[in-house]
Amino acid sequence: MNVLDDIKKLLGDDWTRFERFFREALQNEVELLNTVNRYLLDHRGKQLRPVLTLLTANSFSACGQPALVAAAVVEMVHTASLLHDDVVDNADQRRGAASVKRIWRSNIAVLTGDYWFAQVSQMMTQYKETRLLPWFNSCMLAMSEGEIWQLEKAQKLDITEDEYYQIIGRKTAAFLALSMACGAIAAGVDEATVQRMYDIGYTMGMAFQIRDDIFDYEQHNQSGKPAGNDIRERKITLPLLYALQQAGTKERKAILRHICRAAKRTRSVTKVIDFVHRQKGQEYAEKVMMEYSRKAVTMLHELPDTPYRAALIELAKFMTTRRK
Repeated sequence: MNVLDDIKKLLGDDWTRFERFFREALQNEVELLNTVNRYLLDHRGKQLRPVLTLLTANSFSACGQPALVAAAVVEMVHTASLLHDDVVDNADQRRGAASVKRIWRSNIAVLTGDYWFAQVSQMMTQYKETRLLPWFNSCMLAMSEGEIWQLEKAQKLDITEDEYYQIIGRKTAAFLALSMACGAIAAGVDEATVQRMYDIGYTMGMAFQIRDDIFDYEQHNQSGKPAGNDIRERKITLPLLYALQQAGTKERKAILRHICRAAKRTRSVTKVIDFVHRQKGQEYAEKVMMEYSRKAVTMLHELPDTPYRAALIELAKFMTTRRK
């Protein structure tokens, strides 16, 4: 049993109630939409974000309906964004299975994502959880900015390390931060505590994304995406960014040429991966990732001493050790 399974067991009835609430919220009268939704539910991922929401809520009070709503809407936004990502990236696989875009075509994937996004607004209105709304709005803006900024940098191949941190902060860390902030809001805590949980989630999210970026340089990773996928998409993430910073002008130009060719040439992907290994780009990224994880653990120790705090600390460590 892995860390997330153990935590779901700790959440017990709260997790069971969440899963039932989530499934019921997606029921509708459109047969095709129900078919696609069932497929998505049968191929769920780690469900890290609702786990973070429910753990945070339980860290401050008993888990009531506001926490179930908060956990459901963060998972809906996450799933909707993945459906749209698969269309943007022309991805035929998601979580080791065929993507919705592959099975039902791009238009169904986009429209299903739109439906899940619409359900978020519907649920917040239906259950009068309006305090969540500004946090969601800010997060959605940040995610969109981060994704578009990354695409811009992929075209120009001129990203700096500071820009890299800003991009992953927007496109990934902000959403894990939102998950924890929503749990705190559902628990009815004050704004300062909500912001504190947001900051913790943001720090954990930075470690999470750097771990994802390291996967691209591991030949036998279990993440579900092939090694070198970021390189094929011209994404310069931290391992490659550091390696390029260490290289001389001639070698740097040669590697940038290989990145430009990587979408069509497997040999160029291999050249870039070998270059990153030689320049110890992975080791540098792992060091930065561990710094974020340790910072999150330190911040979490300020919370009330409960089994839920202990689980959050385990998750902060899990960000750096996960294999997928």
